[in-house]
Amino acid sequence: MGGYWFARIFELLNYIIYSNHIPADIQIGENTSFEHHGLGCVVHSKVTIGANCKIFQNVTIGAKWPEGSKIDGVPQIGNNVQIGCGAVIIGNITIGDNVYIGANAVVLKDVPDNSIAIGVPAEIKARRVASN
Repeated sequence: MGGYWFARIFELLNYIIYSNHIPADIQIGENTSFEHHGLGCVVHSKVTIGANCKIFQNVTIGAKWPEGSKIDGVPQIGNNVQIGCGAVIIGNITIGDNVYIGANAVVLKDVPDNSIAIGVPAEIKARRVASN
């Protein structure tokens, strides 16, 4: 029980100091980081974020509200994903592994592995893989 309250106090301090809402109980993989202290980031409590991800400032990851008042679901984010500043990822979608999401992109549909998502709404581009 003590760990729960400690996590909630830490969550509140983050909100006050860095103006972010990153719930203490979301599932985040190893070595994932919120760059710039997660300044301005908002993440839904049911989101899953994989390992080795980098999330920059002012990113929103959460549910969208379809025409009714029921929440549509939340994104599931894979491993090795980099999310640029100001990006918005909303809805019941999957972001694959090794994906780059550009700054200020608005992602409303699934992004396959090894892709780049850029623009408003985001367009999906194949990511070039370096050959040795």
